[in-house]
Amino acid sequence: MDKMLQKKNEKYQKLIAAAFDLFENNGISAVSIDDIVKKAGVAKGTFYLYFKDKFDLISKLILKKAAEYMNLTSEIPDIKNDEDFDRCIKKYIDLLVEFLEKNKTLTLLIDKNVHICVNAVIENREGTVKELYDKILSYFEDLGFSSQEISIKMYLCIDLIVSSCCNAILRSKPYSLNEVKPHLYDIVVMSIYGAEQAKKQESL
Repeated sequence: MDKMLQKKNEKYQKLIAAAFDLFENNGISAVSIDDIVKKAGVAKGTFYLYFKDKFDLISKLILKKAAEYMNLTSEIPDIKNDEDFDRCIKKYIDLLVEFLEKNKTLTLLIDKNVHICVNAVIENREGTVKELYDKILSYFEDLGFSSQEISIKMYLCIDLIVSSCCNAILRSKPYSLNEVKPHLYDIVVMSIYGAEQAKKQESL
């Protein structure tokens, strides 16, 4: 890696690490951009080279941590038929749930910024997150959905999974995670099949 790029990456990592440490110990609202750059040991102007604002940093922090966690998981199944698709959806849900369960600090961040975080996952996906998302995306394309239709469906599915799991993990109300998780499988898979049937009817 070029020395300049290396220095840029080091500053980016310092800001991410400083923010995570501050959020973990003080909560989101109590931490300012000034606090983050002071702890990271960089100029305030440097912050804006990498992030639009604090919420942009939060979304990228969560995505980075999620990618690191998910990249350590097992192989992602190919989607060749409906059975494979079911397995892939369940794998996607399992990965998101496991990540949220094992990273309570991040779950608190996500809970307060669900829509920002969901957008970050969709727009900046990488590693295993990207591989899973792209396989599901390809399945939708084969069914004849447009790019916009696919994006909306994926957004709604991820938003549902993340928001309901955050609530179950942090509050266990109205239902615990163990109660919610099996129904997430059913709702997501059934919504896809319902869309598939509707698409077939359109083509008749």
